[in-house]
Amino acid sequence: MFPKIAAALAAIVCVVGVASEARADDEQRKKDLISKLVELDDAVSYFEEEEGIKAGARFGQAPAACTELVEQLADLGAPPTEIVRARGGKQWLLRKAPERCARYAGVHALIQAFPAVREAVADANHLDGAAGGEGTTRFAGFAVASGGTCVKALDDAEQKGAAMDIPIKHAVDKDLTGAQLRTWCADLVKTASALAGASAEADEAKKHKARDRYAKFGAAGDKLSWLLEYDPDGAGKIWYLPPRCAQTDDPRKLAKAKVLIRWGENPDGTQVLRKLTFKGNKLVKDQSKTFDTEAKAYGFCK
Repeated sequence: MFPKIAAALAAIVCVVGVASEARADDEQRKKDLISKLVELDDAVSYFEEEEGIKAGARFGQAPAACTELVEQLADLGAPPTEIVRARGGKQWLLRKAPERCARYAGVHALIQAFPAVREAVADANHLDGAAGGEGTTRFAGFAVASGGTCVKALDDAEQKGAAMDIPIKHAVDKDLTGAQLRTWCADLVKTASALAGASAEADEAKKHKARDRYAKFGAAGDKLSWLLEYDPDGAGKIWYLPPRCAQTDDPRKLAKAKVLIRWGENPDGTQVLRKLTFKGNKLVKDQSKTFDTEAKAYGFCK
């Protein structure tokens, strides 16, 4: 009799022990799931409060991951009144998890547009508002393209449920929402388009000025091309003329010269000269030579 009772008690203890272990496992599983849920929720908090456009790396997980965590917690019997403790001492009830997941999904969709936003901002920073000048026309063209891409990226993000009403830090010089950034990018397209047109006209005027500087004294063909190669804006450029390497930027003398010489110095101190010989305006000889000293280089001008 007693052996049977002892066996029954042992079985009961075993069952209770297994049940206790299962409850402990479930409790640990619940803690792990909540920790992962908090990590996703904190990504939104970092985005809103500190990092803004720099927070992209925090949104590597798809929004479905958040929803799956909530479902798994429900399967474990986690009560809706469970307190979830987040960063900065904040806390919220587990029943709010679907709303928090929706916030994560909205920011996750918005983040996908940020590479296009950053490119548009970078191109805008290259524009100084002045027509003409080195690179202005080219950078204005870049800004037109990247501004348009930015608008489309934010349109696409909105279609995918992006949160367009959250102020975004560090995108431009002030916090703008996704909707406001889209307007900013659209305005960039307008500004850059106008600047590109004005700059192109200014560039063309400089080219005309440069050509006229030498062409009016008879330079044409190869000679004019070489003169413009070194003086594209028509501001004047020093050349060296034989027989004594006389320096001049006089357009009349340069247009009439039979030989034009460029003189430069290498980082090692050697002198490098390039002699262009013309018959009329046609280039007939192109010679380059390097000299150890400046004194020796003068002989190349003879």
